[in-house]
Amino acid sequence: MSTQTQFLKISANTRISTIIRANPAAIEVIASINKHFEKLRNPILRKVLASRVTIADAARIGGTKVEVFFDKLKSLGFVSDRVGEGTKISAPSSQPAFPPLGITLDVRETLQAGQDPFKEIITAAEKLSKNQSMLIINTFEPVPLYAVLRKKGFTHYTDQTEENLVHTYFYRTDKPENNAISGPDFLNSFERLQQQYQHSLIEIDVRNLEMPQPMMNILEALFKLTPEQALFVYHCRIPQYLLQELTARGFAFAIAEPGPDEVRLLIYKIPDHELHNC
Repeated sequence: MSTQTQFLKISANTRISTIIRANPAAIEVIASINKHFEKLRNPILRKVLASRVTIADAARIGGTKVEVFFDKLKSLGFVSDRVGEGTKISAPSSQPAFPPLGITLDVRETLQAGQDPFKEIITAAEKLSKNQSMLIINTFEPVPLYAVLRKKGFTHYTDQTEENLVHTYFYRTDKPENNAISGPDFLNSFERLQQQYQHSLIEIDVRNLEMPQPMMNILEALFKLTPEQALFVYHCRIPQYLLQELTARGFAFAIAEPGPDEVRLLIYKIPDHELHNC
């Protein structure tokens, strides 16, 4: 007998993470819709992606209709309110008071060109004064940025008023957080780690993939990694968003740049005893 949700209303704008949080059985229901959604069974990918993807986004990715989601989720007690299936999305009910706008960055073209706007955003954030806010314009909610900028003393407010148009405001409120764990492995050089794991290296090449496929493929490969193995990644840039996820999930990494637009990552799980002693 399946566990049902008590008539939770959903729309095309409801995030997948909200649905899963209300009823974890939704993972298998959504995964059964399309092969693209089978990645939800991977807890690492699920945590990273589900919070930024709505039903409308998922339907677009899977080449299906939002009505398919509504019909499938009925069995769990979800009820469609049929709101938000057009381009207009209801605005949040309340907006916090934050400082006047100081910097605006539209990163849509940068991402569309396959480039990473991370450095540009961080550089702009560091120039922002206490009495200013920064607006990031994107096609999706920049979830990885939240943790990165929170450690620098920023909080955020996100407003999605149209499909594929997300405005995220960052502004300073607190002192920067201290990081307990350092992500890059400074004690072991790339060459030394490569030699250490030479018989247990798993290689993947993400150089020709469009964003966000490189990050998804790397996280999926890490989920399958055994404690004795390390992941060797061929990349064309340093994936700053990914590095923050690795640090948060207890992975260490080393980076080599053998040439222009050539990046090599070696990623491995930090042993539990080292993790607790950090």
